[in-house]
Amino acid sequence: MKNVRLFYKKCDRMRFISHLDMTRFMSRTIRRAELPVWYTEGFNPHLYMTFALPLSLGFESDYEVVDIRLLDDNYDISTLPQKLNAVCPPYITFLKAAEPIKKAGDVAAAEFVITFDDGGEIGNSLSAFLSRGSIVVLKKTKKGGEKEIEVGDKIKSFETEILDGNTVLKITLPAGSTENLNPELFLNKFFEENGKYYCYKVNRTAILDTDGKAFV
Repeated sequence: MKNVRLFYKKCDRMRFISHLDMTRFMSRTIRRAELPVWYTEGFNPHLYMTFALPLSLGFESDYEVVDIRLLDDNYDISTLPQKLNAVCPPYITFLKAAEPIKKAGDVAAAEFVITFDDGGEIGNSLSAFLSRGSIVVLKKTKKGGEKEIEVGDKIKSFETEILDGNTVLKITLPAGSTENLNPELFLNKFFEENGKYYCYKVNRTAILDTDGKAFV
C-alpha cells in the first residue's frame, strides 16, 4: 500500500461546507474517480482518509491537505489531481499529489489573509490592537460555558496593508493538535472594542510545520 497526500483549494461557495460534509464530499469524489483506495477492516469498513488541519466553516483556503492510502504501490500518483478534478464540482481544485514527508502532528501554524470590506478605515487601529501585549478574549468550552484566554502573545506575525481600497491583514497563528487559534476570536474582540463591525473574508494561505516551512 502507498500513502498519498493530496493538496487542494477550497473557495467561494464551498466555504459554507462544514468539515463533516467535506469528509463525505471527499469520500464520494474519490469513489467517483475510481481510485484504488484502501478501506479499513472490520464490521463497518470506511475509506481511510485523514485531514491535516480541518478548516473552519466560512473560511476559504489555498492550502488544504488530506491523506489517503492506495492499494497499488506502483500507482502513478501524478495523475491523481487530473482524475479528481474531472469528477469534482466547481470551487474545489486539486493541485498536486505526493507521498507524505511530515506527520500530522508536525503541523504548528497557519497563515491567513483576511480582507475587510471597510474602505481602508481600520488599518491603523487594527495594527495597534494586534500590537498590544495582551488580548484577552472569551472562548466557548466543550461544556457550553465560556472562559477567558490570552491570545495576544500567541500571534506569531502580522502585517496590514490597503489593497483595492480595503484593509488586508496577513497573519500567522498557532495551529495543530497542541494549540489552535481561530482568527475570529480576536476579530470579534477588535470589533467589540472598535464599536463597529465590518464584513470580511478569511483565506488560509498556508499550513506550516514546526520548522516554519510549508507542511508537506
